[in-house]
Amino acid sequence: MRPGTDGAAGTRRVIRVRPLRQLALAVLVLALTACGIRPTEPIRGLEAPSGPVENASPSIFWVSEGRVVPVARPPGGLSGRDVIGLLAQGPTGAEQSRGLTTEVPLDAAPATVDRVVDGLDVHLSTDVAQLSPLAVQQIVCTLLGVQAVGTVNLRGGGHSLDSRKCA
Repeated sequence: MRPGTDGAAGTRRVIRVRPLRQLALAVLVLALTACGIRPTEPIRGLEAPSGPVENASPSIFWVSEGRVVPVARPPGGLSGRDVIGLLAQGPTGAEQSRGLTTEVPLDAAPATVDRVVDGLDVHLSTDVAQLSPLAVQQIVCTLLGVQAVGTVNLRGGGHSLDSRKCA
């Protein structure tokens, strides 16, 4: 007996495949499109935060016993211009009584601080080639504590100190 024939009469059996295929296709389409979640419009919300993160209670870096040390300041926003001015003015009386000093000269301020691709560009009112290594570290560490960015480029007096990090 050959497949697809009826042995007694020698007639062919007709197998209806088309309705089964159509049913399988319908079930597949239903399963793929009927996940139970109806489409909705996007939910409107607030804008995502952008820009550099600023530390709400930054540390000012002063000099103590030949090294740069962080000193916490009360919460409050500081701009880059504020940082240079504070460092040039020196520590408070209470901080001075604890042996803290500054190496940043008074004529470093006023200054401008601009955000650039790799960090901050700082233009001082003094020649950066004349800054002591401790003054450079005070400025760089304090600025990077206020705005967590890559590096600091110091410029002034026709000279520049590029890509400085807090060490």
